[in-house]
Formats: sequence, C-alpha cells, structure tokens
Amino acid sequence: MAKLLCSHISLVCLLFCLSDVVTQLTGETALQCPTGRDGRDGQPGPPGLNGRDGIPGAAGRDGKDGAPGRDGGAGLNGEKGDTGDTGLQGAAGIPGTCPPCQLPKRNITHCTWDASNDDRDSGVIHQCSLIKQRGQTAILVRWTGNLRSKTTGSKTCSRWWITFNGVECVDPARIDVQIYNGMSGHNFLAPSIVEGICYNIEEGTVNVQLHVGDCRPGNEHGDAYTGWNSVSRMIIEEIEL
Repeated sequence: MAKLLCSHISLVCLLFCLSDVVTQLTGETALQCPTGRDGRDGQPGPPGLNGRDGIPGAAGRDGKDGAPGRDGGAGLNGEKGDTGDTGLQGAAGIPGTCPPCQLPKRNITHCTWDASNDDRDSGVIHQCSLIKQRGQTAILVRWTGNLRSKTTGSKTCSRWWITFNGVECVDPARIDVQIYNGMSGHNFLAPSIVEGICYNIEEGTVNVQLHVGDCRPGNEHGDAYTGWNSVSRMIIEEIEL
C-alpha cells in the first residue's frame, strides 16, 4: 500500500514537472491543476520576546475641579504660644469731656479766725461752709489752731469735734480729738489739728462746725480754751473718691 501511494505521488510530481517544461518551451500552460484545499493550521509557535517600551505619550489635559468637600470637624486647641514682644506705645487719646459732671479744678473753702481767744467749755467754736457739687464725692476737712484743756477739780478732759450740717460723720467715723490733762493748774496751749474725710454727704450747702464739750464716753469737760492769740483756720475740700 505504501509503495502504491509513493508511486502515485511520484507520478503527480512528474506531471507537474512536465507541465512546467511545456510552459517554458511553448509559453503556454500545458496543464492547469485544480487548487487544493488549505492545509490545517500549524501548531502555535512559542511566545515571542517582549517588545521595547513605547515612547511616553503627551501629558493629558487637567481635569475639571471637583466639588468642594464638607467642612471638617473642629480641631483640638493648639499649645499656648510664646508671649509676643511689647507693642509700641499708642498715640495719646483725645481728652474726654463731661461738662455736666465735671468739677472745678479744686472745690475748696478756706476760713480763718485771728486770735479768736474762745474760752467756752462747750458749744460751737467755728463754722465754715462749702457748696458741694456732687453727691458721689467726699469732703476733706482740716482745722488747725491751738487748744487747751485745764483741769478743774475732777474734770480733766475736753473734746473737740467736727459736724456736717449739725451731724457728726459716721462714714467712715467721727472726726475729733480729746485732750487729757491730769495736772492741776497746768495751763499749756498746744498747736493742734482736727482732720478727716467724710463720705455720703449730699450735694448742696454743707455747714462744717468745730465743737467743744465733754469727752467720750461721758467724762465731763475741763476748762477749755481755743485759738489763743494766733490764727485758727478751717480748710474744706470736695474730693473725688
């Protein structure tokens, strides 16, 4: 069978060769064989080597802006920073004005008595007045002169005090001095000051008086003397708190 198949193939090959010879000699095709069927696909070959990297492409266009994101939650407080340098001093401000409540530069009354030589043991010795401008202010009073308290029997003390419109100061306290003299017949006149500040006095005319009389807490007065042959004075001033 194999020999017969080989003989058949050889005969076919011979016919093709003779056909080619005739064609070459005569220029005509001596034999036209019908086209055979396509053969079966061969087996896939092995994979080829990887190709080289291509040239980088051009940069693409910027994309559109995205929609704004939601606000994030509040962060934790940071650590306290260092103290900054002291700033430059600012320019002086414009002076304020308050015409209805502005006091004069100083609201002062000054009264004097020359050689009053007052030997009363009780009663009002001197009076001086001030027109108080505002209710929220205080009054400073200062009386200066010489005083004496002479012992008479068991009466060894005298007191001098200040009143405002007939009333002693209670805020913060009374304004007074007391002189005790336990030596009988001793007649000593000494420079003295009765001074203090009083609050809560209403605006308007304020009569300030110096009194003399019994000592506290109930001792009867001695033989008093005020302003012997010298000037006594009372200074009253309205002051801001």
